[in-house]
Amino acid sequence: MNVIFVKWGTKYSSEDVNALYNNLIEYDSTYSYHCYTDDPTNLNKNINVIDIPAYPTLKKWWNKLRMFAQEFPLEGKCMFFDIDTVVKNDPFKILDQVDFNKLTILNCHWKSDPIYDRTTNYDVRIASGVITWTAGNHTEMWESFFANKDYFLRKYKGIDRYIVHEKYSYETFPHTYIQSYKYQKEIDYEPAIMTYEEVDFESRNIK
Repeated sequence: MNVIFVKWGTKYSSEDVNALYNNLIEYDSTYSYHCYTDDPTNLNKNINVIDIPAYPTLKKWWNKLRMFAQEFPLEGKCMFFDIDTVVKNDPFKILDQVDFNKLTILNCHWKSDPIYDRTTNYDVRIASGVITWTAGNHTEMWESFFANKDYFLRKYKGIDRYIVHEKYSYETFPHTYIQSYKYQKEIDYEPAIMTYEEVDFESRNIK
């Protein structure tokens, strides 16, 4: 299986990627680990580098969408992790419940306010902090975006909203898979990961 990180710009460092990599290999070091990046400086030598192409120029989270391009150079099962993710328990234990022929994404179950159902807000109850799929599937998400890039970049703030409001099919992980640092201070289950959603990420303990 391929485990993928995306690092673009300077918001997150190679040290952040390396820390997440070190956490993940505690649970499975046999997977192939990749970083899709515009700057591989100081990445762990065991992380395979996939260069972000110069064209089309994409910023921030939009580079994640290019993982679904037909020409993305991986085959087989894929699992993506946002860099602002902290591993709390085995994040791979759930994979025997995942259908890799489908797109599976995080369920933001803490978003209970009806405001998230307002179409005019374009907000959603999912998060692309962890995604599973099979390489070569779901290429239509990238192809449609690429054909209308300027329109979608103006319409949506990120790929989560693009996926939902352009009505692409997806499954979600069980809600117990994730804890939100931003919204959930107390929980009654043991999550596999905590997502920081860019909030106080620098305060976590780096291994």
